[in-house]
Amino acid sequence: MRGTISVFAMAIAIVFLPSRTITYDGALYIDIARGLLKNLTNYTYQGAYMMYRPPVYVYTISFVFRFTSPNHYLTAARLVSVFFYGMTAGLVYVFALEIWNDRLKALAASLFYIFNPLAFTMGTRELVHSEFTFFYTLSLYLLYSGRKKNDPSKIYLAFVTAGITILTRYTGLSIIGVIIAYLYCAEHWNWIERKEYPVGFIFLFLVLSPWLYMGHIHYGGAFKPFSVAMQYVTSAPPVSAFTYLEELANTLGVLFFLALIGLIFLKKNDEGWLLISWFFIGLLGILTVTHKEARFVTFLSPVIALLASHGLWKISDLIRNATHKEDIRKYLGVILLAILLIPMGRSALNLKAQWDDQGAGYVQVLEYASYHYPAKWLLVSPKMYTMAGVYYPTAIIQVIIDRKQVRERIAEGRYDVIIRMKSDPKLNIESSGMYTLSRDFMHEGFQVFVRSHCARR
Repeated sequence: MRGTISVFAMAIAIVFLPSRTITYDGALYIDIARGLLKNLTNYTYQGAYMMYRPPVYVYTISFVFRFTSPNHYLTAARLVSVFFYGMTAGLVYVFALEIWNDRLKALAASLFYIFNPLAFTMGTRELVHSEFTFFYTLSLYLLYSGRKKNDPSKIYLAFVTAGITILTRYTGLSIIGVIIAYLYCAEHWNWIERKEYPVGFIFLFLVLSPWLYMGHIHYGGAFKPFSVAMQYVTSAPPVSAFTYLEELANTLGVLFFLALIGLIFLKKNDEGWLLISWFFIGLLGILTVTHKEARFVTFLSPVIALLASHGLWKISDLIRNATHKEDIRKYLGVILLAILLIPMGRSALNLKAQWDDQGAGYVQVLEYASYHYPAKWLLVSPKMYTMAGVYYPTAIIQVIIDRKQVRERIAEGRYDVIIRMKSDPKLNIESSGMYTLSRDFMHEGFQVFVRSHCARR
């Protein structure tokens, strides 16, 4: 059943893979991964180390790129997300079955994950979220299963996976808080006396240590990648916690409220404390960050699915008790599930469509420029700095900033191609007499300039 669910989720994601769009972050991952093909420590873009971006997803797609044509790197990166999206769907089923021993309830949980708008949308992107969600969920599953079956090897593996989780996305640091909160709620501080947990934390640190060493050697400090990542996030526009929760409720719709119902009806037992710790500590880790986007909580999609399934079953129980019919719960649960999946699927497709529109203009402009004009030096709008690297992988790429050096290089005709967004500074592109307007993308708001003697392909 688990394999069938995974294949089903992957098939849906493949059918709905985006075609003409690209994200700023996703392009950077591809740029770095391409460089790693030549040197496994060359974690750079345009000569600068980018270690504020965590490494696991980048190394994963770099490995896949070794068997992929450069023309299909973008699709390959998305298929990596598709794979982990499907694997997580199957894992949610196994997790729910481990907790409740109810196949129908486990199936409902996996479907709630598959049709979660955030999980579905990120499952088709060249972004880190699907892989991050998988490792986060796998770590907690191994921890719960290891405790339940008194299997130290699973507990050790849970901590190793937690280390991989942190290196997949730095938000994964919250998993340490989840683990400690869960263990404390389940058995207070008695867990410290059991050797598998202190040893597990040692394993976690050992997994992090190669990256910390690289940070020390190449990035100015072992923990510098984490601090720079935090500076990057906090420099973005702030979003209040209440505004963010409202955005989440609107994005997830009925799924969000089903999860809250499930949360209310959780028992204060081992699995209850796990789900409570997972949901609250994970969400708190996002709410405390200055800049917040709805996609940041994609990693909570599995616990939301588990809670939503529990909430649905509790609603069925209440109706059964009201009608005094013992057999109605199972059938009612299936009916309610089928009804609720319709608006969830619609919300998932709507969110995906919104993301499909993002970056479409950049793709159109860059496809035109790269097809018609080769370039060794490229000057682009800051918003397409990483995207330009996907289409001009060997070029020196600089951004349009009103600086003396940039103006001088324009006057010298140093750049082969200039792609300017109309909101960018005009600089001296036209007044220099060195460049000709090749095409004006009026609807997208871009202009493509080429050096006057630039030869067409």
